[in-house]
Amino acid sequence: MLAESHPSLLHGEHAVAGRLTQFVGASAQSVALASGVSSWLARRQLSRRILMLHGVGGPKLPVADFKRAMVWLAQNFRIVPLDAMVNDIAIAKPVARDAELAITFDDGLRNQGRLAYPILQALGIPAAIFLCPGLIDNKQWQWNHEARARLNRLSPAQRNEWARAQQAPSAHIEALIAWLKQQPLQPRLRIEASLRDATPGFAPTAEEHAAYDPMDWDEVAALDPRLITIGSHTVTHPILSTLDEAGIQQELQASRLMLEARLARPVELFCYPNGSHDERVRRIATQVYRAAVTTEEGLVTEPVDIYAMPRIPVAAQLPLLAWRMHRPWA
Repeated sequence: MLAESHPSLLHGEHAVAGRLTQFVGASAQSVALASGVSSWLARRQLSRRILMLHGVGGPKLPVADFKRAMVWLAQNFRIVPLDAMVNDIAIAKPVARDAELAITFDDGLRNQGRLAYPILQALGIPAAIFLCPGLIDNKQWQWNHEARARLNRLSPAQRNEWARAQQAPSAHIEALIAWLKQQPLQPRLRIEASLRDATPGFAPTAEEHAAYDPMDWDEVAALDPRLITIGSHTVTHPILSTLDEAGIQQELQASRLMLEARLARPVELFCYPNGSHDERVRRIATQVYRAAVTTEEGLVTEPVDIYAMPRIPVAAQLPLLAWRMHRPWA
């Protein structure tokens, strides 16, 4: 009765319960990892797996945690190139019991080349990296990375005022980024211009450079093609479902042509920016690429839609990552 009459007490009880549930879950995952239960549960499931990574080296995935994850995965799974997995799917090769796993990186960030690649190389782990050649050409961040950094420069009061002026439903940074991703291209570009006007003195910090800078072409060329498969992530990383068909075609077709001209080898795999796609995007993807991955969480189970392959999001905490190998949505 007391909690019902005092909402703050009820909220506090929910918060404590949530933290307790989280603690129990993390403890169970640690026990499952140490006992080998996590890998045993994964091996019981006859399915292929694709791991999804973005930046390496920041607070979300420190280098030491990335290395620990790669060592554990190499010990417990058969890590194969993504294009080899696609080949197996294309010929309807039965799923093997040796827990086939492909490693993928979105965005072509410099930290992937400088921090992740040497570890992959030392361990002999193949991976696919999805690049945006237009951003590499222009030494340009993805638009959402720049927007996030600029929003962080605004005080809460300034951000509230700016959000109201844009008629945004929220002034919280991640809510604003999510809202921007839903805008058609031209309105989004106008809103980005307004954000630049609101942050005239913006200069990236060293931490932001480390997190958001793309690889340059020399760094891409230094990746051993026997170990690293290059895929397309569009030319400029737009949200494809917000474009018209001509824009979708341009982003998909031009990206492949630009990458193949630079690398002098086929680029046949695609990754939807933000995982966003609709019937038009999928149809055009089937005309340009052999296969595509999404950001949908899941195992690659049969029957497989080769143009909408789900992935398992990485986690810095190895017990959680190991658990996700059989429960990707954990």
